[in-house]
Amino acid sequence: MQHSTELPPAPPPDPALHAPGRRRAAGHPAHSRHALADTEPGIPAPVLAAAAAARKAMLVPVVTALAIGTIFVAVYLAAFHAPSAHHQPLGIAASDQMAARTELALNTADPSAYTFYRYPDAEAARQAIAHDKIPAALVADGHHLRLLAAGAQGPSTVSSLAAAVNQAVGHPVPIKDVRPLVAGDARGLSPFYAAFGVVLAGFLFAVSSYQIAPRLRLAARVASMMVFSAASGAAVALIAHTAMNALPASFFTVAVVVGLLAWATAAATGVMLRLFGPIGMPVASVVLLTFGNATSGGILPATFLPTWLSPLAQILAPAAAIHALRGAAYFHNAHLAAALLTMSAWVVGCLALQYVLDWVAARRAAAPASLHTAAAAR
Repeated sequence: MQHSTELPPAPPPDPALHAPGRRRAAGHPAHSRHALADTEPGIPAPVLAAAAAARKAMLVPVVTALAIGTIFVAVYLAAFHAPSAHHQPLGIAASDQMAARTELALNTADPSAYTFYRYPDAEAARQAIAHDKIPAALVADGHHLRLLAAGAQGPSTVSSLAAAVNQAVGHPVPIKDVRPLVAGDARGLSPFYAAFGVVLAGFLFAVSSYQIAPRLRLAARVASMMVFSAASGAAVALIAHTAMNALPASFFTVAVVVGLLAWATAAATGVMLRLFGPIGMPVASVVLLTFGNATSGGILPATFLPTWLSPLAQILAPAAAIHALRGAAYFHNAHLAAALLTMSAWVVGCLALQYVLDWVAARRAAAPASLHTAAAAR
């Protein structure tokens, strides 16, 4: 006769060990008291494995976000809360006596506010405005004065120049807009909004690309940037040029300028992530989103920026793109070639730097392997 022995019932499984993201490998200690607890079910294990300690997870986002926000507020308030002109170009087509009196009055109010350009007649001043050499010119027609201005420079620029001229001559001067904005862009901000959106998109593209595939080969990353840039240029051109008529340049010009800006932003963000590691994202956001857009000239020209900010308007890609879009739309392609060269320099420079960084990293990684192979051969 066979005898059977009943085994005691197995203890019920611990739900904590079978919950998603809760399994522990054998031999590994439990989370320390500083680790983050999995209070949200369903978080994948790789995400939990990469989680920082609780103290770091609480403090780092606060410090990072506070720093970015503080810099943004400080830069934008410094640039726009009380803007004043610094060597702002102003044309004068009047008699020597009238021109000298106007220049003296403006220089007395602020010696460094304006740079004066004299023209023989109203037509010469009008041509200078049409090619974006000056934003406005005071013109004398007999005993009457009028201010020729380019409305395409934006209402803020025109109104500030008109107020200064009125104060200098002692009475209101009528304004004639010789380069008006299109109906689809009543405030002249379409180039700024187009550039700001593309800079933001390029920044997010680079960040997500590095988060998804941090070890992607540079050639594949460049191909991805090219697709993103071409799509960005076409999309913005369709919206701003074709659908809304807010940028009256040619479709091709808008697409090329915007696409090159998208590529320059993505390449710059990528190289900052590559150079600075975890702090690369806040560094890129400060350089491109804060300083880049504040100094772009989309709200006010660089001549109204503080002296410590205005040099950035000559080198950063957002300013180049806005100058190119505005020049192509209203001023016979003024600044277009220089802007394309500036943005191309950003693309080539950033990609070349990233190539060098990748090459150096590959050499460093290959060095221990070659030493190991040589030692084994002995």
